[in-house]
Amino acid sequence: MARLDIRQITEVAVELLDEVGLADLSTRRLAAKLGVQSPTLYWHVKNKAELLDLVAEAICADAFDIDPTMSWRDQLASGLRQFRTLLTAHRDAATLLRERPPTGPHRLGHVDTTVRILLEAGFPDDEAAGIAQLLAAHVLSTAQQPARPIDPPEADYPSLHKVADVAMSGEQLFELGIEVLLDGLEQRLTRAAPRQPA
Repeated sequence: MARLDIRQITEVAVELLDEVGLADLSTRRLAAKLGVQSPTLYWHVKNKAELLDLVAEAICADAFDIDPTMSWRDQLASGLRQFRTLLTAHRDAATLLRERPPTGPHRLGHVDTTVRILLEAGFPDDEAAGIAQLLAAHVLSTAQQPARPIDPPEADYPSLHKVADVAMSGEQLFELGIEVLLDGLEQRLTRAAPRQPA
């Protein structure tokens, strides 16, 4: 490659992530894939941490398309589903985003959208910030393949044995979690709403 720029470097880095996974994504491998020496790459990306932030931003480049006329609950569900779609499109994306806090405009924009919806719904500032983190954590945890169900002895763990055959996919766990979380948030808002005078 005759000339490098950040856009090209990032695109190839995302391709490399999909090929080898996060554990094997390195500046050395990226330089080789780009057909350059490592020092040439360092003119544009100073270290692996910066590279990972660029890749995380690229994965989240698509803005959420949310209909503002929907209820706050439906807006949140829509945004969270779109976030999960971004994560499942790339290998180890959820692990990457858990390891690298949001610093760029795309990821911060996603967080801002979630917080805006929560604030407009009526949640106080401190709760909106925490709830946004909890919702993001749910998406990140269910974007990976869930662990296999365990099969404990019935005599020792009767309740656990009863559900041992239940095998939910990551998407099913995600949807169940969305329903449970949003039900809880709706009840919290209802309890906090001021009572109308009789």
